[in-house]
Amino acid sequence: MSAIARLRLRRSAARLAWLLAPLALGCASPPPIAELTFVAFEPGVVQPTILQGNVEGEWCFTENLIAVSLRPPWRARFADRGRAIAAAIESVPGANVLTDIRVQIRVEQYLLFQRKCARVTGNAGRLQ
Repeated sequence: MSAIARLRLRRSAARLAWLLAPLALGCASPPPIAELTFVAFEPGVVQPTILQGNVEGEWCFTENLIAVSLRPPWRARFADRGRAIAAAIESVPGANVLTDIRVQIRVEQYLLFQRKCARVTGNAGRLQ
């Protein structure tokens, strides 16, 4: 292979890499902010002590419609249930677990922006 052919091949590979780089960046997503752990327990084996019942936690964020409409669908932002659960647990001193959780996702659409909220309700308790 001649030097000119290798140079052309290298240039075309570089152009292709520049064309594919935005696609690769669009598919990359950040690590999860909060991870949820679901524990099924047998009564008497792993039983949390309930500190307070009917605890609520909410986490919301706002986006303008221009950003929403320009963002590709695979980069959509969703309401984070993990942050709502963390807010509910933090509202009760000494709690480290939330049981019997009910999750509500709400999207409020306004003229120029939208607000997405995750709201959780459950019983705050403590596992030893």
